[in-house]
Amino acid sequence: MQAKQAGCVAVVVLAALAAGCGGSSRLSKAQYEQMIQADGKAVQKAVASISGNPSSLKVLAVQVAAAEKAAKKAADDLDAAKPPAEVDADNTKIVAALRTIDVQLKKLEQAAKDGDALAAQQAALAIRSSPEIKAAQVAAKDMKKKGYKIGIIGT
Repeated sequence: MQAKQAGCVAVVVLAALAAGCGGSSRLSKAQYEQMIQADGKAVQKAVASISGNPSSLKVLAVQVAAAEKAAKKAADDLDAAKPPAEVDADNTKIVAALRTIDVQLKKLEQAAKDGDALAAQQAALAIRSSPEIKAAQVAAKDMKKKGYKIGIIGT
């Protein structure tokens, strides 16, 4: 009798584990909002340090390096997340924009290290004119229409 009960317990435990592995691992709306807001704040804080008038290109390079790391971390976080299904495509567009920002910030950092003001200006302009940024803005508006509070990324 005990062997039969142990077998039943094992079956129940295995079924629970299988359900946990194969179940929905998507974030809830609240969890996703919290994540995207936190990532957005981190990027905003890092980018705010470079929006002023740096004293030199070397100072700019240090500030841009911090902003690049924040953009990369936000992109990695959101890319690894499983957002609610209704905003999955929007999240993908925001990740693409953050990856574009990351690439351009790397170029801006290198230009600043090299003392190349023209290349630095071109990298900054590439961020503003990026089609990925425009797509992310549309995605953010879509998320807001769906009732998501996404913070700074939505502005």
